[in-house]
Amino acid sequence: MKKELFLIALLIAAPVAEARGGRRGGGGTVQGTSTGSHGQRQYNGTRTGANGQTSTVDRQSQVNRTGTNTYSRNTQQTVTGPNGQTHGWQSQGTGSVQKTSDGHEKTYTGTITNNKGNTTDVNRTTDYTKTGNGGYTKETTSTYTNQNGQTRTVEHDATSTKNADGTRTTERDSTVTNPQGTTVGTGQSTTLYTPGQGSQTTGSYTNNQGEAWNYQGQSSQGQSTGTVTGPQGTTTTTNAKWQYVDGKWQKIVTGETTTP
Repeated sequence: MKKELFLIALLIAAPVAEARGGRRGGGGTVQGTSTGSHGQRQYNGTRTGANGQTSTVDRQSQVNRTGTNTYSRNTQQTVTGPNGQTHGWQSQGTGSVQKTSDGHEKTYTGTITNNKGNTTDVNRTTDYTKTGNGGYTKETTSTYTNQNGQTRTVEHDATSTKNADGTRTTERDSTVTNPQGTTVGTGQSTTLYTPGQGSQTTGSYTNNQGEAWNYQGQSSQGQSTGTVTGPQGTTTTTNAKWQYVDGKWQKIVTGETTTP
């Protein structure tokens, strides 16, 4: 179930990733704080399962500019369980941004390594094209290749249009393909942004077994709320807000998972 919720967050760009831990045990809560500046970001949080056991999550990310249009990224995450056991992963890679006549192209190449030493190569390309009147299209292809040479592909397309009343509509469609070339999931979402009021998003992810996860979310003035409802009626709700503390912007995240 964690994988499905991750895909929803990826496919519809919703702020639900921090709530993944709440899936354990069929319920639970998550809370944490994200801070950062000048290319550095750190997240510290806790996950409490339905049985009351708590795990801690520590994640650090560093982005360095390496040239005029290039950068490097390094991210590490460690999860410490209630009995002191630890597991985690590390990702590192490089990227570039190149301007085109009507937009830009981004590329990223990196590796994800888990605590067992298993690696996954990541290759991502994004084409951003302006379409006039403030609109744009964005096409992203991401491939994940494990150490056995098996590749999973995620296609993510977005089209954004500025409406006559000043609002903006963004439509997203995504497809996940397994190493055999079979589509294992599709996602779609619509976001309506209203100046001065914020945005509202609805979306869904459906796997190849017909199971669907639906999303409802909204954001305004530095605060956001998102709810994912699974095929069995399980819901995960995540709240996030930005606040300025001790000279730093902090993102406070809380989440809760409930089962019928």
